[in-house]
Amino acid sequence: MKKWTVIFGYLLVIAIGFMNRDYLLNWIQENDNTHLPLMFTLSALIATIPIIPFTLFAGIMGAKHGVVIGSAVNWFGSVFSSAIYFLLARYFLTDFFSTYLTKFKGIDKFQAMIQRNTFLAIFIARTIPIIPPPVVNIYSGVAGISFLTYISSTAIGKIPPTLFVAYTGGQILTSLPKLIIGCVFYLFFLLLILFVYKTWFSRRSQN
Repeated sequence: MKKWTVIFGYLLVIAIGFMNRDYLLNWIQENDNTHLPLMFTLSALIATIPIIPFTLFAGIMGAKHGVVIGSAVNWFGSVFSSAIYFLLARYFLTDFFSTYLTKFKGIDKFQAMIQRNTFLAIFIARTIPIIPPPVVNIYSGVAGISFLTYISSTAIGKIPPTLFVAYTGGQILTSLPKLIIGCVFYLFFLLLILFVYKTWFSRRSQN
């Protein structure tokens, strides 16, 4: 029931955006950065309380502000949200989130990754969505992982996806060929990271 409620909320937001697309496009094309502090605040709010699909917001930030500034806004919100959920799982809602983790079938695999190399495991999970982000946040808090290790690997690991979303958001309205080229390059990048991970994981398992 909750899943369908979220899906309905996302579709509603998309529908509202489509109906107001002319206003939205005019706003995107305006050369005005005075509202950037508000965008950073909204980024943190939307990532923490997903009332709006964060990917949609992130794409709009890329279209509005370009790859660099758009990525910075998205990265800030994403890392801020990750830190909040980590702290909630560690200090305030540990029992509740521990129950939540039991519903995720792939938790054993992520736990095995953590035991081999915590920093690399979280970094890879952030770069490639092999583990749902909420699971990474909550497990890291419940399992007693060092906050410094968690937040540093999260901050670095979230750079590639935030750059990609901001780039696609900027190109989807201007250049379809550049969008396709960017997607192909990012796909190769993900495959390279996945290959490195599988090679490392296999060697550590053998050892």
